[in-house]
Amino acid sequence: MVVIRFKTHDDEVNGYYLLALKGTIRGLRDKLYEINDFMLKYLDAENIKYEIVEKDVLSETEKIRNTPAIAV
Repeated sequence: MVVIRFKTHDDEVNGYYLLALKGTIRGLRDKLYEINDFMLKYLDAENIKYEIVEKDVLSETEKIRNTPAIAV
């Protein structure tokens, strides 16, 4: 999984639509989106501009919320 941010509003609209058609996209806060790594090829093919965001940028709340459950 990779976290991305689109460069422009138009890229965000077109990119979100494209990724929603091709697979799964998860919207996060601050206009960040989490997608599978292989989905980047679809964005590149359509010349949709994006940047890969380091996972450290995610807030502490987001990290806690997404912690995997542990079987006891």
